[in-house]
Amino acid sequence: MHQLFDLSGKTAVVTGAGRGIGDGIAHLLAEAGANVVCAARSMDQIERVAADINAAGYGTRAVAQATDVSSAADMDALAQRAVDEFGRLDIWINNAGGSLVSAPITELDPAEWDKTLAVNLSSVFYGVRAAARHMKDGGAIVNTSSMAGRDPFPGSGHYSAAKAGVNMLTKTLALELGPQKIRVNAILPGFVPTDTVKKALSMSDEDFGPLLEQLNLPAGRLGTPRDIAACVLYLVGDSGEWVTGQNLCIAGTV
Repeated sequence: MHQLFDLSGKTAVVTGAGRGIGDGIAHLLAEAGANVVCAARSMDQIERVAADINAAGYGTRAVAQATDVSSAADMDALAQRAVDEFGRLDIWINNAGGSLVSAPITELDPAEWDKTLAVNLSSVFYGVRAAARHMKDGGAIVNTSSMAGRDPFPGSGHYSAAKAGVNMLTKTLALELGPQKIRVNAILPGFVPTDTVKKALSMSDEDFGPLLEQLNLPAGRLGTPRDIAACVLYLVGDSGEWVTGQNLCIAGTV
């Protein structure tokens, strides 16, 4: 049973690894045996995450790489860093993304539209392209989408459009990369009260009790980074060997 989730000897890249869901994913992949390259724009954040992983006693190693995911050159450099540091690249998690702006489409600044697509959609294209070039023996790619890519939310047309694009790009890439034994899946997290989400929605911890009642989730609670990371582990390990091209909702509801 253990070998289904054993990543020993593998190398994983996690973008947006400096906090929240990305932090949780990086830790769990390392705990499962993978060496991890933590990537984000804020070097201090990813250095902290890498240091925490190295001090945790997992028997694996983590390094930090400052990366702008909206830059194809940065993503190419990130993939190369993984190979230079650990000799291989097996797992790539396109987790970075988000938008702090909520506005009706008639009021949305075109610059915000361009930025949102660059960070949430173009970044996935750049990341998968960079990773696939180094996955000579196959691999697993997971793209972080959102429930907003499946369900409409007024004021988030730019973000929803980007994440819907991720969903379809995931399916297309699964077909294209299947012959190389590379599996590509997407996860659609539900409400996980990370610091980024709190900032985007101008919410505090005190707001989550009423929100949980309003959402009336069958699971009975809000999500955690560990919940999301556990599903990523399933997808990238031998446990997910026959799963590709899927958009997996992890939201505590239907």
